[in-house]
Amino acid sequence: MLTMYHDQGQIAMKLIGFDGGVTMAGGLRVPICTPAHGTAFDLVGRRAANTGSIRNAFGLATRIGARRRAGAGTAP
Repeated sequence: MLTMYHDQGQIAMKLIGFDGGVTMAGGLRVPICTPAHGTAFDLVGRRAANTGSIRNAFGLATRIGARRRAGAGTAP
């Protein structure tokens, strides 16, 4: 899915992929990937949070960074 603004993408991503979705900002010097979930302050200290989205966001950012470093472009 492609959106013009981060907030538009986050709303849609939360609806279709809350536990694993990632929003990526394109055209920037460094890869910016954010998980679809919010801050989950209500889950702090309870060990109840699903870490799928943050793991996917980190994995995508590291793959993009590795490809850029290798000179292979910006596509994941």
